[in-house]
Amino acid sequence: MNIQWSDRYEFPPSLPDADPDWPLRELAAELQRLKVNVDVKMLGVPDAFPDGGWNIHKEDGVWLVYHSERGRRSRPSIFTSAFDAANFYLWIHVSNPKADNSSVGRLPRTPINK
Repeated sequence: MNIQWSDRYEFPPSLPDADPDWPLRELAAELQRLKVNVDVKMLGVPDAFPDGGWNIHKEDGVWLVYHSERGRRSRPSIFTSAFDAANFYLWIHVSNPKADNSSVGRLPRTPINK
């Protein structure tokens, strides 16, 4: 994958002390809290579900959320923010137009400024 951003886009610098696994840990905790049937050990692993499943991981400087099956990726979404990707992944798994989605939170659940 090759994404080229023009100079019209500006990205904030990464925090040097940022924990790269924090978004995936928050996502795993929320999926478990909501009892979503996802193997949270596979979060962050590219093409983790050969028999079909949703994936989230960082690739080439961006976060990807996509469905993969038998080595084919489909329905990709690209994010520059790990938490935006995590929230999208969470919403894919818990949203249902017929259900009450009021228990779905927003990640991160813990404040950024601890």
